[in-house]
This record gives sequence, structure tokens and C-alpha cells, in this order.
Amino acid sequence: MQGEGEIMNKRNIALKPIKGTQKVLDMLEKKKLISCFRPSAALMKNKQGGVETIYKTAPKYGTHKLIAVAKDTVEIKLTAHPDNEDVILVNNTGKKFKPLYLIIAAFAQKQFEARARRRNITARDVFAVELLYNNVSSAFTVLKNIAHCEVTIAGKGINPVFFVTEPSDFAMDMVKQHGCSFILRQGK
Repeated sequence: MQGEGEIMNKRNIALKPIKGTQKVLDMLEKKKLISCFRPSAALMKNKQGGVETIYKTAPKYGTHKLIAVAKDTVEIKLTAHPDNEDVILVNNTGKKFKPLYLIIAAFAQKQFEARARRRNITARDVFAVELLYNNVSSAFTVLKNIAHCEVTIAGKGINPVFFVTEPSDFAMDMVKQHGCSFILRQGK
């Protein structure tokens, strides 16, 4: 319980809210108060794509990491993880990226592999979703064991970059596609 003297020494300080614009976030970052989701210049320049760890938490607090992923991949090779991963599509680089597509099966890995082995996979079983940056749909969780991958298109342009939060020591399984291959159909 607070003493009477403490109450008398309290002072109300009125705070005027400001909009969380990119300019404001840049200022907070410059003051080393926050860190914006932004890939490094080296990752942006890497024409072959790549992954860089933004940070990893200390094991004593429970481990997870934030990574930036640059995609140059056009070949659809499905993978799966034993736990959930969060995908965040923020582009505050001022650059225009090539399109980024989430290829995601309608089934978990084991069911997908069984159906593929029986040659029972159709275009209705796999979705190719063009992902949007800086949008209400720009953050989502890919659930554990779901067959998926991210790809872009061939050609000139800046490879798309996105962010993923996941466990620090995360396994990635290559999904057995049993001869099923997928292509992105371009145009209408």
C-alpha cells in the first residue's frame, strides 16, 4: 500500500499519441529502442537468395528466432516443419520486389505423400497464393506438418524478402512428391 507522502509526490504527465508511421519507427530505431523488420543490404544484394538470422532468443527465456528469407527459387519443392512458423511480409526497403508465392498443400505432409504416391494429387489439392506486402493479410502462421514452400518468378528484378519467426533449432523435411511436379501458370 502506498503511503500518503507517495501519493502527494505523484505527477501526471500527459502523453500525446503520435501515428506509428515509418518515419516515427525509423526515428525509434535510430535511437536504438526498436528494430524494424528490414533485411540487410548483403541479403538484398544476394542474387541467389538466402537466409539470415535477425536475432535468436536466449535459451533461458524459451528459444525462437527471427529470420529474413530472400527467395530466388522458381522450382516448387514442398517442405514441412514439425511445428508452426509465422510468416511476416513487411517491405520497408523502398524497393519493388518480384512477386512472392506461397505454394501450400491442402494436406499435412504424410497425407500429401500418400496421395502423391497413389498419383491422386490434382491442382485442387495445392494452392499458389501470391502474397501481399504491408497488408492486413501480410502476417500468418503456417501450421505444423503442412506441405508448403515459397517461390518467385524467373527474370529480372529484386528477389522478394520476407520474415519468419520459428523455433531456434527448427527441422525442415523435404516432402516426397513421388513424381508430382508443379508449375506456376502465368497470365490469365
